[in-house]
Amino acid sequence: MTADQTLRWWRLAPWSRNPLMRATDRWDSVVAAVLITFILIVVPFAAAFGTVTYTGLNERSHAELQTRHAQSAVLIGDPRQVVVADAHNRSPETQDRATAQWTAPDGTLRSTAVETTPGTHRGDTVTVWVDTNGNVVAEPRSGVQNAVIAVSAALSVWAGAAVCSLLLYMGVRWMNGRSRMRQWDREWNDLGRTPGWPVG
Repeated sequence: MTADQTLRWWRLAPWSRNPLMRATDRWDSVVAAVLITFILIVVPFAAAFGTVTYTGLNERSHAELQTRHAQSAVLIGDPRQVVVADAHNRSPETQDRATAQWTAPDGTLRSTAVETTPGTHRGDTVTVWVDTNGNVVAEPRSGVQNAVIAVSAALSVWAGAAVCSLLLYMGVRWMNGRSRMRQWDREWNDLGRTPGWPVG
């Protein structure tokens, strides 16, 4: 920002003694200052929310590790490409999947379709996550995944506050602009009725 721009913003400040400044101009500046302060204040609250979220997710991951474990399973079929159910693009996303089989703690054989990596064939060993009963469950999230979710949550809180503040400021500017237009219309209409102001 140049010196001229800085001086111009300073002259538009609410405390400016410029007699040409209207009340609506001062309100615009006051609202902008308040909202900027609010957005800055939200930063530590968003960071605290992210920290709480990360702590909660980590505790959940640790709890899941107590009841879940990685289990070796054998592919009993060759991988084949399947279309992902939630893909809505013109070129649907596909995954390689194959049936994997393992032995549950009670000695029974269990099987399920799992995602495989390229180059995997029938008879290869893969890893599945199971609970204490041998049922397939989701793999607990890692610390990095929890951190990404927590950071995203914190940024979402701050971004939400920033967007709401921007919309509020735009609304105030719009209302003040309408007020200024009505004031100009009244002054223009009164111009011909003001003594000493002849109208040609």
